[in-house]
Amino acid sequence: MLENYIDDQPIVTKLLLNSFKNNKLVQAYLFISNDKSFLLDYAISFSKKLITENYDEQICNMIDNNNYPELKIIEPVNNIIKKEQLLDLQQSFQVKPTLGNKLVYIINGADKLHVSSANTILKFLEEPSENIVAILLTDNLPKVLPTIKSRCQNLIFKNKKEEELNKLDILLNEYKNKVYDKEDFNDEFNKLKENMIGFIDQIEKLKMKEFIHFKDSIFDIYKSKDEINILFDFMLYFYYDMLNFMISRKIIFMNDYLEEMKKIIELNNIDKIQSKLQLIENTKIKLETNMNLKLLMDEFIIKFSEV
Repeated sequence: MLENYIDDQPIVTKLLLNSFKNNKLVQAYLFISNDKSFLLDYAISFSKKLITENYDEQICNMIDNNNYPELKIIEPVNNIIKKEQLLDLQQSFQVKPTLGNKLVYIINGADKLHVSSANTILKFLEEPSENIVAILLTDNLPKVLPTIKSRCQNLIFKNKKEEELNKLDILLNEYKNKVYDKEDFNDEFNKLKENMIGFIDQIEKLKMKEFIHFKDSIFDIYKSKDEINILFDFMLYFYYDMLNFMISRKIIFMNDYLEEMKKIIELNNIDKIQSKLQLIENTKIKLETNMNLKLLMDEFIIKFSEV
């Protein structure tokens, strides 16, 4: 049920529920989140309420079993939403709904619409039937064509990493007080941050063999276990900010490094960034053991290059 999401996604969920209450539903929505699987689950819950506002059990069960004919979910084929898929959709939606209130289609990957397929769906969006609702999903908003964005109500879901970012903020301040005297930690931290940007630039752009040579110089800068931990904390900040920027065009922590961030974004997508974040977090856990630091960094670099 859509109402079940109020605690997790209060802003979007209350907005949609009020749309039902005030009869202010629109014909096309663009849902934006860095969590693709969550987004599809949410879209299906929203679809149930569109189709049967009081959640008819039989219809909801049909939807859960993927055999409800008046809800269509369009998935990319070979990473592309094809024109033929949308033509088939339009053909099947030329009738009025007979089982529920609305005909609903979900495009799971609005960023996968290329020019020809986008042009096909634009006509559907520009001349909407009051019986049809479109729900487009994306985890990569900059890749969604402007013509698509402008014809949908854009809804950005709360980033699920916000709580972790708050924890990181507390943790980093603890490191400052632990590793440096209060009089000099700002200068030292700024130097470490600058070198972290250089480290990310090298690890993203160099081939692994070339980077292994560069890696040894890291230990001239980050000399202790605590300082290596700080390097990985800064990396978490940087990659979390990349996620935020790709989804909402906002940066929380690394505002001074927007241009560097844009260059790194060109080499990645949201799935890759999430994988790299997980690798950084796992490496931080290993850092708490007595594993040799150079062996740990070698392992990290090899795995990072494979993402």
